[in-house]
Amino acid sequence: MDEWFTIVVRQLILYSLPVLVSITLVTMLEARLIKGGLPHPFYAISWRGCWIPFLTALCFHRGVIIALPNPLKPGLKAAATRLIAHALLCAIGFLLYAWSLASQAPVGLPPLHLWWAKVLMFFNLCMLFLHLLPLPLLLMGEIIAKSPKLPPLPGGNSLTWISLTLLVATPILDLSLGSFMIYPVYEWLSSSAIQLAG
Repeated sequence: MDEWFTIVVRQLILYSLPVLVSITLVTMLEARLIKGGLPHPFYAISWRGCWIPFLTALCFHRGVIIALPNPLKPGLKAAATRLIAHALLCAIGFLLYAWSLASQAPVGLPPLHLWWAKVLMFFNLCMLFLHLLPLPLLLMGEIIAKSPKLPPLPGGNSLTWISLTLLVATPILDLSLGSFMIYPVYEWLSSSAIQLAG
């Protein structure tokens, strides 16, 4: 029990700041591109879909870490905007990680900003591939919802975050999106950052 608690606390320290920054910036970019205002400054993190899947992933020691930003509106354009925002943040995380590797001290543990840069890259990579799932608010789900030839998906923000939480509680995401897409791309990005820093 002590070891499990220690791992969860360590993961919270590593993931909380990059996740908070990512989710806030994604919602801000969505508000700017769809020309809608934020109801309040904490709107991005003010719903269960943000923290419950995230905490579930940490508590179950899952490899794929997800946390949905509070969407301003459903629809294909909004979902595509969130996807692009995660791609940009993944690229920024990659550049920050490469810079952190190039500027770290020669001895001792790597500084915390190096781990935060790596997590920023990894978390947004997870969110990027998450949009391949056929769920409302995600790009693939919104494409299905717009297609007249495909059966409509049941809508609702609650269904989305509850479904994702249940998925995270099982190893399905790790074995599917993780094994075949996220982890190989993450390994390639990490290796590329090391080469860029060297």
